[in-house]
Amino acid sequence: MIAYLLIIVFSIVLFTWAIPTYTPAYPGYGASPALVPNVAVGVMLFMAILSMVTVAISLFTKKTLPKEESEFSEDLEDGDGFTQVGRVNLYHLARIMIPCVLLVVAIEYIGYMLASFAFLMVLQYFIGSRKWLQSILVSITLTAVLYIIMRYGFGVPVPGPQIFE
Repeated sequence: MIAYLLIIVFSIVLFTWAIPTYTPAYPGYGASPALVPNVAVGVMLFMAILSMVTVAISLFTKKTLPKEESEFSEDLEDGDGFTQVGRVNLYHLARIMIPCVLLVVAIEYIGYMLASFAFLMVLQYFIGSRKWLQSILVSITLTAVLYIIMRYGFGVPVPGPQIFE
């Protein structure tokens, strides 16, 4: 709960001070430069509040998971009311974070379209999707939709070298 409280405080600081202070003035066309940071921080704040509420409910009700559903069944033998809520599995975290870091680096070299497609393919593989045709269609569709939203909806250029321009 402390981590979620820190994220909430950090988000409020970003909303009230950092984003307004470091965002350039609105040029009068396209999307406001503060739009993307505000949306990202808003999602982060919402998810932190939701997670904190989930942890609080779990702690106050002392509800435990059935032993067969727990990844950490050895912790349930203590009978201390511990649940998996808030427990971090570093292997699963790395399987998500490494492709995210590689996406940021790859965009600068191969562009948004190819990097996003590769990122979505890798991410779907890591979360267990083994249907290649479905993964290809989802990756192409999401990449195209996000490109259209960013380029034509928000009026901002996508980062990195461009394939179609």
